[in-house]
Amino acid sequence: MPITLISASLIGLLLIYLSWGVVKERQRTKVSIGDGGDDRLHHAIRAHSNLIEYAPITLILFGLLESNGANHWLMLAFATFFVVGRYMHGVTFGKFEGRNPFRFYGTLFTWLTILFASITGVLMALHVI
Repeated sequence: MPITLISASLIGLLLIYLSWGVVKERQRTKVSIGDGGDDRLHHAIRAHSNLIEYAPITLILFGLLESNGANHWLMLAFATFFVVGRYMHGVTFGKFEGRNPFRFYGTLFTWLTILFASITGVLMALHVI
């Protein structure tokens, strides 16, 4: 199963959703650059930007791990945690007053995925695993 392809495709759909959120907020506020001091536009921009900040390196890691023969089930776990984490974070960003548990766990899932995928990559490159 092409795990990187499926992951990138699901992240691509999330990117379109978050991009549309920015467009809607820009239309509402009539602000074309920056956030104009509007909280909702700022949140939409940050949700979109946050995905853009984390997705490339993670998907590159996935592709490299997968092409170098990483365990299928391990890759499936990495991909599931990353995609679920990014959806939890992106879809709920700015939707809660105070602490947002979905954003917290979405970030945690993302960081842990990158951490463990990176460690796996180093160990594979050194032929330890």
